[in-house]
Amino acid sequence: MDLTEYTRETLRDLAGVFVIVETVKSDAEADGLSVTELQKDVELKLSQAGIRVLDHDEWRSTPGRPWLYVSVNTIKFLASYFFSLDVQLKQEVSLSRSGSISTSSSTWELGSLGMTVISDLPNRVRQAVDAYVQRFIDDYDTVNDSRTKSPLSQ
Repeated sequence: MDLTEYTRETLRDLAGVFVIVETVKSDAEADGLSVTELQKDVELKLSQAGIRVLDHDEWRSTPGRPWLYVSVNTIKFLASYFFSLDVQLKQEVSLSRSGSISTSSSTWELGSLGMTVISDLPNRVRQAVDAYVQRFIDDYDTVNDSRTKSPLSQ
């Protein structure tokens, strides 16, 4: 089993995910990059794909407490932005040698670096996040058939 298959396998039987989009720097926000819009984009895409988006209370009571974490870091330089993007599925995991030790860990992730002109930052980041969330959906669908998707999210 290669690394991609291994990480994809950690998506099997997920009841849904809680979505967290990390706060962006104030200059990126002033230039149009909105955490609120990114959050809406991710949640809508997941819901449309039949993956349940958990609210905070549901997340706390869901085994493994899975959450999809989106982080965008930016550096503004002259007329450009350099940015890094990470999309990770984090969930509680236990050591196999001692089930009593549990911690949160990233079990699936994609990341990249990019550069864009200031005026195109929101579009470029939203497109990149969209592509990564689609890859998450594709990987989820690979290990879960339609019977395991939550009917409440469809």
